[in-house]
Amino acid sequence: MFIRMIGMFDVRDDSGLDRTPRGSKARALLAMLCQTPGHRRPRRWLEARLWSDRGQEQASGSLRQALTELRKALGPLADRLTSDRDGVSLTGFRSDLMADPTAARLALAQGRELLEGIDIVDPAFNLWLAEERQRVASTLGEAGLQAPETRYPLPFALRLADLPPGIETTIARDLAGAVARLAAEYLLGAATDGHSAPGDRLQSGLDLRVEGVWSDDRAYLKVRLVDGDNQKTLWSQRLVASRLSEGRGEATQVAFETTETQLM
Repeated sequence: MFIRMIGMFDVRDDSGLDRTPRGSKARALLAMLCQTPGHRRPRRWLEARLWSDRGQEQASGSLRQALTELRKALGPLADRLTSDRDGVSLTGFRSDLMADPTAARLALAQGRELLEGIDIVDPAFNLWLAEERQRVASTLGEAGLQAPETRYPLPFALRLADLPPGIETTIARDLAGAVARLAAEYLLGAATDGHSAPGDRLQSGLDLRVEGVWSDDRAYLKVRLVDGDNQKTLWSQRLVASRLSEGRGEATQVAFETTETQLM
């Protein structure tokens, strides 16, 4: 049995037949077991992360239903998922993180994420997922530093997330241009510092982090460019974006106020 963790979650048997469960929580349950050392978790641990808003009796019933769904989806492979009154275990599988970490690292560099498509409205699961994505990215990044084939820097992706709803694409274009100039200045600056070549200064790419909140009719944004190696903030900027309309029938425009620019 093969489980794909980077990108869209996918389960295949040895003949390539799709064995992926349909339910998000059944998928999440399988993924959490896959990512656990020893591949076994107590029932209460799983219940607390997938049904944290329910009482224990109801959460236990929901876990039983998810296990039933999983066994049905796995078909002849159902014996690889075992459970008793204390915990749930998974055996007899491989994952892309186990089998080909180099390909998984490349997929992350190209913008894919761990466990895409598993959307669960549960803060406990979302916290686990965020921590796991950070751990996997860190682990694969550290492995990349040791691998000769990844000596040169990976490409960085411009990702805009957690922006207030309604923000126009103008922000993406403006930020992309600004960050591209800063990235080039940072990377090419390594060639003139007298100590390192361009390929040595950055190994794990650049991460653009954007956070924002609404207040009245303005969006307050904080933008940071972070070195993927040491998580050091290289540049940060605060933007205030507001909607402007010159008159009836005129298209709404976005005006920007920029403050506290910092290049490190």
